[in-house]
Formats: sequence, C-alpha cells, structure tokens
Amino acid sequence: MADVNQQRNSLNQVENYKPAKSSSTNVHVGSQTTYAGEELRTPLPKFQLFLTFLIQFAEPITALVIYPFVNQFVRDTGITKGDVKKTGYYAGIVVRLALPFLAVVA
Repeated sequence: MADVNQQRNSLNQVENYKPAKSSSTNVHVGSQTTYAGEELRTPLPKFQLFLTFLIQFAEPITALVIYPFVNQFVRDTGITKGDVKKTGYYAGIVVRLALPFLAVVA
C-alpha cells in the first residue's frame, strides 16, 4: 500500500511541476529584471529627442538669415562696378550658391 501512495505522490508531483525561473534566464538591467521570453522596455530619451528636433527646426531658419544682407554685401564688394541694376543678379547668384556651399562644408 505504501508503494501505491508513493506512486500517487510522484504522479501528482509530475503533473503539478512548474519549472522555477532560473537565474541563467534572468536579465538584470539597472532596477529592471526580465525573464526569458519577455521584452525589456527602454524609455525614450525624450529630452535628447527634443533637442534634436529643435536643432533640425532651427537649421533652415539660420539659412534664411543671409537674405536681408545680400544686397548690401554685393554693393560693398564692388562686383557690380556701381551699376545698381546688376545688384539683383549677383545677389541671386550668391543666394543660389550659399545653400549648396553650406551643404558641402557642413
């Protein structure tokens, strides 16, 4: 009779067996612990993303800063030789070449 009870206990142990989470499948990152099969969530670096977006937004604005000063620059260089009508032509060339030049330099 003792053998039958032992077999029943053994069978119950096998049916109710749940493997323990071993330390080899645990991943410890900082204060988070994940187990095999679970994804580790990492928070977004919101402040760094904000700064990146701010710089990306400000860059085109800085490219527009040259427009108010181009005409005076062309007149001061003397490339038009005093002809005011040529100022717009040369100012257009300067503005047209400024952005590709900045793209190459940056």
